[in-house]
Amino acid sequence: MDLPGAVLAHVQDLTASIGHDDRDLNDTLAALTTALLSTATSYCGLQLTIVDSQWAVTLTAFTESHDVPVGTSLRLPLGLVSTTVDGESRVVFYAGIPGAFTDLAADLSHALGGVPVDGQWSTADNGHRRVIELDTDLPPISRVSGLTGLAELTVLNRAIGMLIQQGHDIEQAHLVLRREAAAAGVESHIYAARILRG
Repeated sequence: MDLPGAVLAHVQDLTASIGHDDRDLNDTLAALTTALLSTATSYCGLQLTIVDSQWAVTLTAFTESHDVPVGTSLRLPLGLVSTTVDGESRVVFYAGIPGAFTDLAADLSHALGGVPVDGQWSTADNGHRRVIELDTDLPPISRVSGLTGLAELTVLNRAIGMLIQQGHDIEQAHLVLRREAAAAGVESHIYAARILRG
């Protein structure tokens, strides 16, 4: 089995299934977990972050053993595997044993046409340097499995829709929302909720 190819295919499927069918998401997550366990037996979880209109939606999926310390991480920018995602989107894999992802990082970089640079693996993507990074996401922000940010993104999108109905184009609507939120000293989704209550 071409392990890097399988991991990349499962990451692409997982990225595509966010926000769609929960069954597809669960099946894809299970397949990705199986592939990761084949390369790192101490694999213990992941955090998939999709950025949409500068707002992050994060899927966290960790195994049940919360008492096992995380010893390593591997960050894969999703722009390397899908052209449909924002450049800040990423997936981070976690394992208990330090060094567990070193070979996978090198294999993924090779599969994506990258080269090692200063202990990291760099891949050129449309003139932008994208880096597969080891151990920059330690410790994990959260080990609680679930989806965060989706409710806030929904509120933002509804407020953007209202601003478009008022005559703004989509770029102006985003700019107005960010500017007004900053002026009010609150996060964009909080200001968006105010617009909706209006």
